[in-house]
Amino acid sequence: MRKTFLIMALAAGLAAPVAAAPIALDCEATRACVANLDAACDATRVSYQLDVGEEVGDKVVLTTDEGDRFYEFRRLAGAEGVVLQAAGGALESDQGAGAMTVFKDLRFVLTRHGLLALEGDEVPPAAVSISVFGTCTPRE
Repeated sequence: MRKTFLIMALAAGLAAPVAAAPIALDCEATRACVANLDAACDATRVSYQLDVGEEVGDKVVLTTDEGDRFYEFRRLAGAEGVVLQAAGGALESDQGAGAMTVFKDLRFVLTRHGLLALEGDEVPPAAVSISVFGTCTPRE
């Protein structure tokens, strides 16, 4: 198993990055799923404006229609078939790493790890992965 991870890491390090450009997309989340709980997925409708600078390491800014801004991720190097890859660490207590990918067909997946309190103080929080799925369109 360790050898597999080493090979994957070497392959990722040797891959040639795809040229980056600034990105401005309008995105709509349509499904949210929580892994490690009985209730799996729910339909949702949340709109975001997605703005990303052209450099690796630039902030990935998600803004809701209400004007709430989220600086959740940093742009990663490009990859074939992918418009955007981004990742970031915790923003608040009991929250872990997160990642976002926008594919060439403009479908996206956004995932965040965290501890989720389920039944008050008497039950320890559950370690969960929250994934949001949706689509984007280029902003004009």
